[in-house]
Amino acid sequence: MAEMIDVVDEAGNVIRTMSRAETEKLNHLIQNVLVFIFNPKGEVWIQLRPMHKKHFPGQWDISACGAVSSGETPDEAARRETFEEMGIKPELIFVESFLNEFPGQDSQTFRRLSHLYIGISEEEPKLNDEVDEFKAFDRKKLKKEVVTRPEKYVPSFLLELEKAIKARSKT
Repeated sequence: MAEMIDVVDEAGNVIRTMSRAETEKLNHLIQNVLVFIFNPKGEVWIQLRPMHKKHFPGQWDISACGAVSSGETPDEAARRETFEEMGIKPELIFVESFLNEFPGQDSQTFRRLSHLYIGISEEEPKLNDEVDEFKAFDRKKLKKEVVTRPEKYVPSFLLELEKAIKARSKT
């Protein structure tokens, strides 16, 4: 059965529901969750996207992320994506929602109503077929690395990382 996704307006109001494939083909605004997991030393976990992924294969991405399925709350989606991609169930803290616009691979601009979460966990992520590798980075070194070598990271990485670092410094 096809994954069903809600198409939303910029305020998050559901306009209609359609398959994920249709929302991607028509480049509709949908909701997604962005999760940054920090270890107790303050390092942030990032993941290497596998080559079989449709979007940004072989690039580094945030700890966990993904679309909010129809009927699912962003909180539920954040917990689900964190477990699916990292194999852990840390407590997550909602940070903010924002309109996230970033370039796709085919000169399209992707638009997402993104819901950002952070969490702290002593657990190490577990590899699975959603992820090729995990690394824990000092957040300041990671930010410098992303600025120096942006081609290694998904296009929205730096903006999202800066928001997560700011939120982590307040907790």
